[in-house]
Amino acid sequence: SCWSRWWCCTAPTWPAAPPRVIRRVPAPHRGYGVRMAEFEAERRMPADAEQVFAIVGDLDRLGEWMPPPIGVRPTGDGEVHADVEPRGVHADGLVGVRPEQLRLEWGSEDSPDYAGWLQVEHAEPGHSSVVMHLSFLGDQPETRSHGDAPGQVRGWLDDALGRLERVVAGAS
Repeated sequence: SCWSRWWCCTAPTWPAAPPRVIRRVPAPHRGYGVRMAEFEAERRMPADAEQVFAIVGDLDRLGEWMPPPIGVRPTGDGEVHADVEPRGVHADGLVGVRPEQLRLEWGSEDSPDYAGWLQVEHAEPGHSSVVMHLSFLGDQPETRSHGDAPGQVRGWLDDALGRLERVVAGAS
């Protein structure tokens, strides 16, 4: 556009500054864009944030609150293996446990196609809130506008948080 050419030509430079090269990244052709889908769910918990995080931050307890189609088990320090039978997924991943932030973050070193995080938030005394977020990138069932995968993911998120609520209630 005219404005961007003007900005490139009139951007201030200092006498000793090296020449600036500004490149435009071409937009993908229509219909060939990268697909992405984000899913998020939140649930109020019947315990203080620190008590809830003690459960979610213990990777050995993941099986207590993950929904049945998703099997996640720790395999090493900050490493897990996930099996999602309905998708034929069998993958290793990394989990960052951040107690000072009451946060978990996960993904894979090998692929940016999937990542997620879980945040425990303070609420009124005796309660907290948990937000769980999943991101899918690329040509996956979860990023397609048709099919039942997006609905399944939303159901699995809700189920995981419901199970977590029951585990937390039983521990209080």
